[in-house]
Amino acid sequence: MPSPDSATPPEAAAWLARAQALAEQATPEALAEAVRAYECAITLLRARPTTDLALRRDLALAHLNHGNTLQQLATPAAFTASILAYDAAISLLSSPDFAAQPAAQNTCGAAWINRGHAFHRQGTPDSLAAAADSHRSAIAVLQTLPLDPSGATTPEAVFNHRLNLAGAWMNLANTLLDSPTLARRYPAAREAATHALDLISRDDLPSQHPAAAEISLLARRARCDALGHLIFAVADPALARDLTEEAGDLIDDGLALVREWEQRGLPHFRPLAARLYHFGAQLYRVRQPHFLAEFLLENLDPEKNPGATPADPNLHAIAEEALAAALQTLRAPRLIHADDPATLRQIETLRALQAAELRLAELRCAHVPPATT
Repeated sequence: MPSPDSATPPEAAAWLARAQALAEQATPEALAEAVRAYECAITLLRARPTTDLALRRDLALAHLNHGNTLQQLATPAAFTASILAYDAAISLLSSPDFAAQPAAQNTCGAAWINRGHAFHRQGTPDSLAAAADSHRSAIAVLQTLPLDPSGATTPEAVFNHRLNLAGAWMNLANTLLDSPTLARRYPAAREAATHALDLISRDDLPSQHPAAAEISLLARRARCDALGHLIFAVADPALARDLTEEAGDLIDDGLALVREWEQRGLPHFRPLAARLYHFGAQLYRVRQPHFLAEFLLENLDPEKNPGATPADPNLHAIAEEALAAALQTLRAPRLIHADDPATLRQIETLRALQAAELRLAELRCAHVPPATT
């Protein structure tokens, strides 16, 4: 929508309002109409004098939202057109006239992020490289903005700056992970995801704002994806243990955050929780099987943790798969030495997993409706 201090003509404002309303419907027909409405508004705005900064900012926002709507259409032609729309927004907002306006620079950073997303969705090696460059450009812009409140910067503005900057780092991590031809992509992705998590975790933001919680969980997922490859690639056992512990802490803290929001009645993070839970189940099964039973129950047994989701069939399926694989390994024929500490640990692990198997079966029967055919 036009800014309160703009000189946007009523006819252009009406087209922008129509475009926004249509885009919110999110059907292919409504999105196509929204694209045309944005194009009408942009044509009218371009005809106005370019000396009005507020009007130019509105024009940049119209290009940005035009690009976002094109991305929703999700066709190759729409992705290409959306990149051109973001380029137009960035060109306007990169003017020296906006250099001292944090709000305009924050919008410019958002345009770079969305441009990177459009390139990423094209999925080619060249487009992934362009996506990474776009996210790095977003970081370069957003890093110049205030990240702490002051007399000139409101807490809301600071929150938006941190959210966008953390999002840029997180998107860069995901782009690097999806770039198979890139050397050292896993260490670089781990570093980018760490930047995102450090930024968004300040002042306990993920426990206060759902948007910050989402960025935190997405950054954890990306960092764990990178660590998963690094753990099995390193030859040094001590380094592998350190990386395993790092991944375990990321998963445990991320799932605790999900449980915290579950207790507040917000189940929106369950798909992200399932991804972390699956990674954790595989990590503990392979690297630390003595922790597997405890991990699986922590997130499904409400008697162990408030906010656990015993009715989530996805988590049950993940837990059952991990348990079956771990039990098969431990039950394999082998020589038993009664006084061997390693054997005794394996027996303890086997008992814990068998107890977890029974408890998970109880939870499934009590909370998960039988599948219908």
